Amino acid sequence: HEAPIASFWIWYRVGSRNELPGLTGVSHWVEHMQFKGTPTLGKGAIFREVSKNGGVLNALTSNDWTAYFETLPAERLDLALRIESDRMTNSLFDPEETEAERTVILSERQGAENSPAYLLYEEVVATAFHAHPYQHPVIGFETDLRAITRDDLYAHYRRAYRPNNAFIVAAGDFDSQEL
Repeated sequence: HEAPIASFWIWYRVGSRNELPGLTGVSHWVEHMQFKGTPTLGKGAIFREVSKNGGVLNALTSNDWTAYFETLPAERLDLALRIESDRMTNSLFDPEETEAERTVILSERQGAENSPAYLLYEEVVATAFHAHPYQHPVIGFETDLRAITRDDLYAHYRRAYRPNNAFIVAAGDFDSQEL
């Protein structure tokens, strides 16, 4: 309670281990799409609202989970709850935004490949986890990223980004009973 800030995290139990061949990278791509708007928070509104309220936000995807967070002045923690509950159930997955984000995801993948160790690491992991879904890279294989459709993304979102597959963590200057 020394600093008047709070951080709110929502963790979904979904990552690359939940992906099937042909759909690698779908969890990471859904993470990106969750910033593209809802009926009440249009494209860019999540960033604008958090920023104008003095906060920061981001998201991460791993083999096992996807997480979103907002860190805000403590009296604005309700904004994080509104954002996360809205995007949990109302993310749009606009077809044009999906295609625009494909370019971003492919660029991210190609950028990683510029590191000499990246492809070696990918091969070592695929060999080490030959019969386990950890063999799939979080970012996905390029062939899959080129083939994934908006409907594939939306189906993954509806299946995994649900209250019964999520947990929240909050830390900071707030009354836990009130929260």
